[in-house]
Amino acid sequence: MAKTKPTAAAAASGSNNPFEAIWSRRKFDVLGKKRKGEERRIGRARSEAIHKRENTLLKEFEQSAKSSVFQDRRIGERDETLPEFDKVILRQQREHMAKLKRESKYNLSDDEEDEVDVHLPHSLSGKDDFDEEVPLDDYSDEEGHMILSKNRIPLQSGDVPSEIGLPEGTNVHKSKKEVMSEIILKSKFYKAQKAKEREEDEHLVDKLDSDFAMLAQTQAMLSLTRSARMDANKYNSSTVQKDSFGLTAKEIFNKEKPDAYDKLVKEMVMDQRARPSDRTKTPEEIAQEEKERLEKLEKERQKRMLGTAESSDEDDDDDEEGDRSTKLDSSKPISGDDLGDSFSTDEPARKEKGWVDEIYEREGKKIGEDAEGSDNEESDDDGDDDDDDAEDGDDDAEDEDEEEDLSDNDFGNMSARDWEQSDDDEVTVEEDEMEGLKQKEQKISGKVVKKDLQNSKKESNAESQVKDDNLPFVIEAPSNLKDLCSLLDGWSETEIIEIISRIRTCNSIRLAAENRKKMQVFYGVLLQYFAVLATQSPVRFKLIDTLVKPLIEMSGETPYFAAICARQRLIHTRTRLCEDIKVSGKSCWPSLKTLLLLRLWSLIFPCSDFRHVVATPMLLLMCEYLMRCPIQSGRDVAVGSFLCSMVLVATKESKKFCPEAVVFLQSLLVTSLGGNLGSDLRKKINDQFLELKTMEPWLHIHEKVHEVNPANILEVICMDSDAPYFSSDNFKASVLLSVAECLRGFVIIHEELCSFPEIFLPISSLMQEIMDKSDLPGLLQYILHEVIELIKNRSDEVHASRQPLQMRKQKPEPIRQLNPKFEENYIKGLDYDPDRERAQMKKMKKRLKSEKKGAMRELRKDNYFLSAVKEKERIKQEQERAEKYGKAMAFLQEQEHAFKSGQLGKGRKRRR
Repeated sequence: MAKTKPTAAAAASGSNNPFEAIWSRRKFDVLGKKRKGEERRIGRARSEAIHKRENTLLKEFEQSAKSSVFQDRRIGERDETLPEFDKVILRQQREHMAKLKRESKYNLSDDEEDEVDVHLPHSLSGKDDFDEEVPLDDYSDEEGHMILSKNRIPLQSGDVPSEIGLPEGTNVHKSKKEVMSEIILKSKFYKAQKAKEREEDEHLVDKLDSDFAMLAQTQAMLSLTRSARMDANKYNSSTVQKDSFGLTAKEIFNKEKPDAYDKLVKEMVMDQRARPSDRTKTPEEIAQEEKERLEKLEKERQKRMLGTAESSDEDDDDDEEGDRSTKLDSSKPISGDDLGDSFSTDEPARKEKGWVDEIYEREGKKIGEDAEGSDNEESDDDGDDDDDDAEDGDDDAEDEDEEEDLSDNDFGNMSARDWEQSDDDEVTVEEDEMEGLKQKEQKISGKVVKKDLQNSKKESNAESQVKDDNLPFVIEAPSNLKDLCSLLDGWSETEIIEIISRIRTCNSIRLAAENRKKMQVFYGVLLQYFAVLATQSPVRFKLIDTLVKPLIEMSGETPYFAAICARQRLIHTRTRLCEDIKVSGKSCWPSLKTLLLLRLWSLIFPCSDFRHVVATPMLLLMCEYLMRCPIQSGRDVAVGSFLCSMVLVATKESKKFCPEAVVFLQSLLVTSLGGNLGSDLRKKINDQFLELKTMEPWLHIHEKVHEVNPANILEVICMDSDAPYFSSDNFKASVLLSVAECLRGFVIIHEELCSFPEIFLPISSLMQEIMDKSDLPGLLQYILHEVIELIKNRSDEVHASRQPLQMRKQKPEPIRQLNPKFEENYIKGLDYDPDRERAQMKKMKKRLKSEKKGAMRELRKDNYFLSAVKEKERIKQEQERAEKYGKAMAFLQEQEHAFKSGQLGKGRKRRR
């Protein structure tokens, strides 16, 4: 029978016998280090893992169902690396330190001689031993503290009363009387010491005072502390004593100027201490307060208008007081919203002077300090005018007569009701004040006479009396143009602005929600009124200009409605333009109303936006006017140049390129040559739009113009198309000036365009041709030459920055090869990716996957461990329950057996 060979499984099982393996213990465990021939000890690792779970996971499982957990806070118990012996050593050390601490607290030295300073010169045996006693309640805490602090007592010989009669080296118990006497002596000693220190301090203070008094008399200190006025007084008094024929000391004192020291002192006196202010009010609260103020003023105006008994009493009081009611309070600041009718009855009584006198007195201090006669203008309330000299007496008398005439003629017969006026009246009053002040300055310097001042004052007073005093304070917002016109008719420009302001205040959108609808309707009506004003003859340009500010402010309050109004009007204007172009011979250029509306919208809406609902169609409409409307008269030339300037203003910030404006300006320059356009120049210019323009010499200057003045474009537009002014050389020169200015603006804002030379070099050649052939004034030639230089310099820069055309430099792409790639010395498992970031990311993903698998494995093992523990507890509980059940059944069986056998009960026993 042949021998059978052992199988591979048997050989493997024989070689993997754990009892035959030889293990060497490491002295140090190094993480991640692998040794040659080292194998994993699976059984040991498994047992260590089970032991670790028993110490951690099992304990947590046992404590999970308990409400109270015991924590061992003994020394060393929290550190699992410490052995038991080290824990015991640490506990003994801590106990020993605590014991030493408790002993040192009550460890008092028995030998008092060791703590006494041996360097003291007096005897050491006489040291008091009663310093540790607590002082009695009869003495203060300070004295008791001084008695107890023995280290602060200067133990010099003879300073502290020592014990007399006690022999050295004896320690006899003192009686209460001796202790009290010793305390009294020490208290007297410390009181005497305090008195001595107090005397020394007083002596030192007296010495410092005397030294400072001596220092203050020195020349250096006097120059720092004494003002220039004191020096002037000394100098003046000495001068008066030496020269009896000179001026008096009072005159010199009045003529000198206040120095910096006096000004600083006055400013410090007048400075008010900072006080906490109220919180910042919301816009709604401010609007409500303004409305209430206007309502209150309206009620007062209605009462005064009805002429009640109160007003009559006030008139009687006004007649008695005279000019006193017409004076303005110069010390009280006037706010921006003051209506000029706030009069206080609690004002202090003043001198009976006119209103102009107070202004002269207030302003004369600033104007006439350096002028002759200024001493009389700066009069104080104490009556310094009574002491003026005879040299200025004539001038003063003339001034007083003049002021009396002014006050008697202009303000003497006016009551308080005559000065009830609005903010507009205040503006006129302030202008009158400034005129009066200017005339007062001239009078002081001797340049005007009294008659001129009276005439000018009478004219200003007559102008202020023309205004109506019945301007209401509370005004409802009109809902149509007819109501608005009836409300504003008969009022001046400033009063119209005040009416609009009061309408906005009383119907502010911050007061109520329904006011927004009112203000939207009022905005549309006011915009319509603005447009209607441009159609009237003569045009009230001042009123139109003053309406711009409230329209801009109201557009900010209702921006959406303002944009809708503007877009609808732009659509209507564009439709009318398309209809007018179809009619031959009719001027298609915009009217004055359209131009003013376009200018208004350019101020209201931002033109710098890339795309805007109002600004973008407005700019397109202006460019369409310039491109499609033919020039038929000089008025069309003026309107076109004005539109070009508006396009320049609209594109100044955004730097948008509008070729229509540049081409129109170029066509105007062509018309200035009078048809003498050369073939070379015609090839250079861009004439793609010139067929729409009639090539008549609208701007050809026939005669020499010596001076050119900018034309008022608004007045020119209002003229008729056949006015002789449009054929004059002055008009042509002024239009050429505006064209040159617009071209300079376009050159500046478009200097960054890459196509700058192609756009502006033909215009530069055209302007050079105009300068050579036309007789232009010097100013116009200078501006044209400046524009030509700007175009030339910028074109040279653009040409220098351009690169010549070249073939595109492209790197040749190699033919894609499909040969397989091999790595020399290839090792399996290594990453040969040339991209390091990608290789690192791949490595991290691999490690993450490995860690994830390890964590899942550990969680599974934890679940197995916990399930085994739970199974053991369940088996244990089943065994305990079975044991209890068996004991109970055995007890019951025994009882049943005893009952049946007759061992229980009173029945007779069974026979045997």
